[in-house]
Amino acid sequence: MAKYNYIAVEGPIGAGKTILVNELARRLDAEKIETPIEDNQFIEKFYRDPKHYAFPTQIFFLLSRYRLLLSLFELDLFHQTVISDFVFERDALFANLFLDESELRLYSQVENHLRKDIPKPDLVIFLQTPIEMLVRNIARNGRQFERKFITEEFISTLAREYTKFFFDWVKTPLLVVDMASVSFDDPHNIDNLVNYIKSATITGQQYYSISSLF
Repeated sequence: MAKYNYIAVEGPIGAGKTILVNELARRLDAEKIETPIEDNQFIEKFYRDPKHYAFPTQIFFLLSRYRLLLSLFELDLFHQTVISDFVFERDALFANLFLDESELRLYSQVENHLRKDIPKPDLVIFLQTPIEMLVRNIARNGRQFERKFITEEFISTLAREYTKFFFDWVKTPLLVVDMASVSFDDPHNIDNLVNYIKSATITGQQYYSISSLF
């Protein structure tokens, strides 16, 4: 049986979630559950005009992630590892940033109703990433609409809110990865991180950086 049967990887746009999810899935022979960003017909419109398209964008992601997590009940989590690129509760971070009061009230009612039905990760990994690294990664690897419409101010706000959100996280064990020292540009850093996740017993909040290994 795997040490962690359900691992969720989190971080702002450009943090490197996809890289780590893919590598963990490969190394742990795990099932991947990924946010269907390309299927969200509102996402590009949201980046063009957040005020008018934030609500349908958020509801689409909320329901999509809910359906994906419900599918975990069809898997044998005692014998199969699952890696996701999101934590369900984090969806509310975007809602709080972009929805108006009436939209947020309705969103919260739906989210509270759905939340009780979903499984909880055995481990959450938060990729805490400097703003300049996020900007560079989006410019280099982002989708076309991300490169075109996402501003440094947006990234800065998002990074700050992610850090605040996970600072108070107590629902599961949390591994905070210092991406300033663990750049995924170096394959050895990915190898070391994956090996650490495979071997370490993580409880509470733990911090991972290159300096912490020596």
